[in-house]
Amino acid sequence: MQVFRDAISLDTIDVFRKHHQKYSTEKSLNQINPVEIDVRTLIDEESDAFAEIKKICQKHFPAVKNSEIYANYQRQSKPTFMHVDEFGTGRTEKTWTIIIPMHNDERLSVVLLKNIFDSNEDLKKFLMEFDYENSMKKNDVSKQVPLSHTPNNWKKPDQYLADYMDLDGVFKYRIGDYVLFDTNQAHASSNFKIYPEYAYKDLVQIHIGKSPKMGHDPYFFKK
Repeated sequence: MQVFRDAISLDTIDVFRKHHQKYSTEKSLNQINPVEIDVRTLIDEESDAFAEIKKICQKHFPAVKNSEIYANYQRQSKPTFMHVDEFGTGRTEKTWTIIIPMHNDERLSVVLLKNIFDSNEDLKKFLMEFDYENSMKKNDVSKQVPLSHTPNNWKKPDQYLADYMDLDGVFKYRIGDYVLFDTNQAHASSNFKIYPEYAYKDLVQIHIGKSPKMGHDPYFFKK
């Protein structure tokens, strides 16, 4: 993971928020998770928000094409389970994710692990077969970040899988910052629902690269 501090202007943040305000009720641009974890307002190529997205992408990937960028404004109503971004499933070239926070609150965060999986099915197999009893903890991230919604040892629920994995880092939400990481890295959000002032959490998500589009798409157009 790479964190970029004070790299996005307040004007750009405002463009993203206005995009969401304008299109959050446009059915053709909004996708909702079947278990209602989040709603994603797509950022299409014709929008002012996409122009800002492309500027950010070109800082790191100067030759990137519009077709190699997927972006959305995401409103999460529940914390995100440990997962990989399946934009990169079956890839032949490395693919990337950028997360841009829409809140200035370092209690909100993303935990990034170094462990790479091609798909969420591969990650699921890993966590289902994980042997806690014969493994050593590698970090104490569960003491730094609320992770009650992530995989744990059913025999000892206070043992969280994230603590036994290779920690890449914790990205804390701060307006103007963003994080860039491999789409196939396992990651999870912090459990922001423990804070009563948060009915939801907002972010802008970008995927970059040549996606084989082999990953499972857990989203559908809400009718």
